[in-house]
Amino acid sequence: MKNFYLFNSRIATHVIFWVAYYVLFGLLWVSEEGYLASFYLEFILMPIRILAVYLTIYFLLPKYLMQKKYGAFLLGYGLILLVGGILQRIFIHLFYENLLLNDSSNGLLNIMMLIRAVVLINTTVLLILSIKIFQLWVKESEKNQNFESEILEIRSSRRTHRIPLNEILFVEGLGNYVTYHLADKSKITSYGTIKATLERLPNNFTRVHKSYVVNKRHIKSYDTLTIDVNNNSIPRGKNVTDEVLAL
Repeated sequence: MKNFYLFNSRIATHVIFWVAYYVLFGLLWVSEEGYLASFYLEFILMPIRILAVYLTIYFLLPKYLMQKKYGAFLLGYGLILLVGGILQRIFIHLFYENLLLNDSSNGLLNIMMLIRAVVLINTTVLLILSIKIFQLWVKESEKNQNFESEILEIRSSRRTHRIPLNEILFVEGLGNYVTYHLADKSKITSYGTIKATLERLPNNFTRVHKSYVVNKRHIKSYDTLTIDVNNNSIPRGKNVTDEVLAL
């Protein structure tokens, strides 16, 4: 699995990115007021942009976009941009135009300045969001490439069985034992719990009932009560949504 983090540290990577971002935009947006004013302006606006970015990639992305709730994602994204733009405009007016420049001629909520603030926040968020989506895409692609050749070792009756993951239809749990149901209609029973078994399996396996884990690649159909996995009827838990069953 590719590691996208510098020094294998997410925190270090984020700190380095935001420091580089601050320096770069402080230099790019320098005006006749000079470098000090430019870096001061970036300093007071950075918290708003950082908050907008993290709300998007750590809340909206997993909760709505990845769950295919596009309307809710767009609504939340628009709200973040609007609130961020208003806050950024207030900060510029109070702590930059009034405090540093002694110039309040633009007005607190000047529409054109507000639109500019929203556009700048949107540019930053879209940049980080695209990087995050690319990271998730690469990880998912690696899983898909390795799926056909991945082998799961199952210990049963003093023998170790090496089973390709794509041959596992579903796993049934009963007490301290789990039974692997395979594509060739054979079964392998092993000591263990359904929870521990799920932790060994890739993301295309999902728990659909307290006693069942299914391979989503083998789902033929489903309704509100049952799931058909290669002509095997599996009970469906009440809290299992259609999004959970989707590939």
